[in-house]
Amino acid sequence: MEPVRSDISVRELAEFVHRRDDLGGQGGFRRSNRALEGIKGHKRVQQSRGSDYRSEVSVERTFSRADVELRVVGRVDGLIEGLAPLVEEIKTVERQWSRQADPVHLAQLRLYAGILALEKGWAQASLLLTYLELETEETTHFREETSRDDLIAFLHATVDEWFSWLLPHVEWQRERDASIASAPFPFTNFRAGQRDLAKSVYRAIQKRNNLFVEAPTGMGKTLATLYPAIKSLPLLGEGKIFYVTAKTPGRLAAEDALQRLRDAGLQLRSVSLTAKAKICFAPDSSGCDPSTCPYTKGYYDRYKPAMRELLQTQRLDRENLTVVAKKHQVCPFELSLDVSHWVDVIIGDYNYVFDPTVMLQRYFGEGKARHVVLVDEAHNLVERSREMYSATLAADELSVPFEASGGKGSGRARKALSEARNEVQKLIEGPSTGVPSPKTYHRGAFASDHIPTTFIDSLRAAAATLEIYLVEQSSRKSALPWLEPWFAIHRFLQVSDAFDETYRVVIDPANQRVTLFCVDPSKRLAQTLKGLRAAVFFSATLSPLEYFIDVLGGSNESARNSYASPFRSDQMSIRIAPLNISFQERDRSMDSVAEAVRLHLRATPGNHLIYCPSLAYLEQFHRKLTALGIQSHPQRPTMTESERESFLHKFTKETGSVGLAVMGGIFSEGIDLPGEQLVGVTVIGVGLPGLSIERDLLMVYFDQKEKTGFDYAYRYPGMQRVLQAVGRLIRSENDQGAALLIDRRFLETRYEDLFPGWWQVVPHFAPDDD
Repeated sequence: MEPVRSDISVRELAEFVHRRDDLGGQGGFRRSNRALEGIKGHKRVQQSRGSDYRSEVSVERTFSRADVELRVVGRVDGLIEGLAPLVEEIKTVERQWSRQADPVHLAQLRLYAGILALEKGWAQASLLLTYLELETEETTHFREETSRDDLIAFLHATVDEWFSWLLPHVEWQRERDASIASAPFPFTNFRAGQRDLAKSVYRAIQKRNNLFVEAPTGMGKTLATLYPAIKSLPLLGEGKIFYVTAKTPGRLAAEDALQRLRDAGLQLRSVSLTAKAKICFAPDSSGCDPSTCPYTKGYYDRYKPAMRELLQTQRLDRENLTVVAKKHQVCPFELSLDVSHWVDVIIGDYNYVFDPTVMLQRYFGEGKARHVVLVDEAHNLVERSREMYSATLAADELSVPFEASGGKGSGRARKALSEARNEVQKLIEGPSTGVPSPKTYHRGAFASDHIPTTFIDSLRAAAATLEIYLVEQSSRKSALPWLEPWFAIHRFLQVSDAFDETYRVVIDPANQRVTLFCVDPSKRLAQTLKGLRAAVFFSATLSPLEYFIDVLGGSNESARNSYASPFRSDQMSIRIAPLNISFQERDRSMDSVAEAVRLHLRATPGNHLIYCPSLAYLEQFHRKLTALGIQSHPQRPTMTESERESFLHKFTKETGSVGLAVMGGIFSEGIDLPGEQLVGVTVIGVGLPGLSIERDLLMVYFDQKEKTGFDYAYRYPGMQRVLQAVGRLIRSENDQGAALLIDRRFLETRYEDLFPGWWQVVPHFAPDDD
């Protein structure tokens, strides 16, 4: 049997085996340039050594247990060979460090020395752990003289501990792969197009390509993408499958699909990642405080038994994670991240893969393109990615309350914030650039294609001054008021570092804020895709396909497929009420719209959903229907999980319910109301995003790229909302329903061309059809 090969760095090995005590280690604030300053500090120490001192020495050693080969690799900070060999590990620290040798750092040093002792036959060695305090340049040394036997014993004991996890994992992978080879598709027959989609997903992974797929509702996209991806797992080596989605229903669908596969005989471990704020056991109004939380204190003393217990099951969803984390008194969020190393499929939000501030660096910062990402409801990623790569800074964020803690350095910190705030004010109060052409709905906002140097310099100076002050704070409570402006500045500066031709500065005097707006996220998405083995983007509304390939970072080489709907045109009647509901005419057309809806409800008795162009329109329309004697249940501005369930409960348990929802909102996609639960849908308007300066910037940008700017900024995003809303109606081959589209623009060719091919629009509908 071919041996299984696995790699691990010395640092990772030391951390896993020897880390103890609290989550977050010694804690304290770390400056934004801490990594760079650490590298410079290393070099200063190395350059101070003698001529016989060698720095950055690569080491490597392979260990075998059974038929598994483990390659341990690393780079020694400093080495002196000869009769009295010396191995040095250098660590840089802030002023508030404990002045005690960290057991993990000592372990790392001993592992380096153990590998070198084996390779070079040393009888003994001197070990030097050096701490450099960055602010004072003071060094602290911990030295030990160690024999060859002790070093090798420590090395083997550490490697054996890792093998105690690695060997069962390899055995698990073999069991998994055997089950994959024989695992059947969990249904007797594939739906129309489903087999072909599964084949195209497998081919994309096999060929290391990206795939963009428009596959209609009812086709079974979740299984048709997960099944072939799982079939490809033996090709991935240590790679994993990431199933990322924008909303909770997508996560639940993936969990259920995997369970169906398990029920059919598949052996597969999956973990679902839940946002830290949602899964936290000890929420605090100011966020997580590792220094006081009982689930972070002593985390590394207890998390391994928790992981072993979790790995006894295969479905590591939120419920299982919280039960086990509570039992072992560990942070459930960190536990989900740590146990993810030992699973096959990771389910989570888009941001874990694409957002540079929260992406899982343990997987996507490693420089190895070995993971596969399945992007559910990929049409949502366009706007989400713009948000991820943009940043806003408001003038009022650059201040702290007068009652905030003072002390040494607080005066300088307040002054630096005041100077930065003044620069923001100068930018906000400066003359308009006249770009784009001013419109009333811009509300005085204007844009620029460059960031003033003085503005950025003032922010960098404020961040540096705040960091010096924050490093000195002994408690999170005293630091918290100062952390908020620091985070706002730091986030803004991070985005400013990426500022290029795909960005615009939006200056909003009315709201006293400046935004670095990512007009075109494709460049940064493409960079992320380069770090993957393959990515599959799929949605029922990924049309026009070329538009999505363009804005989501695809290329001419990207594979693409579009599938016909399994539904028949006679399952859904679609009528258009050609009313003028443009923004200027909405009030005047309200009566006609209400009458069209009344006739539609009467023609198709049962449960209906009515999608409105905005929350303001919804509230006004709700009052209009009430005046007509039509009872309806409106979506509220903010709804808890239980309120959302209550809203949907009216459709699953009642008949004759009329719901009002916002097009593009929480009830526009990801809800499943088959059969009699939903028999009618009304869509009011063509779904265009609200007029804004940001949308106009998109339009100008893509026009300049010789693309149709209005389509990219308004029409395509609008029709995505329409198609998603209508898509709630027919969910299976047995469903029947009626859809009403209210807006005369639906009769225009440029909108009709975006209708799915299986739609068959019946003669136009008007209130006087009664």
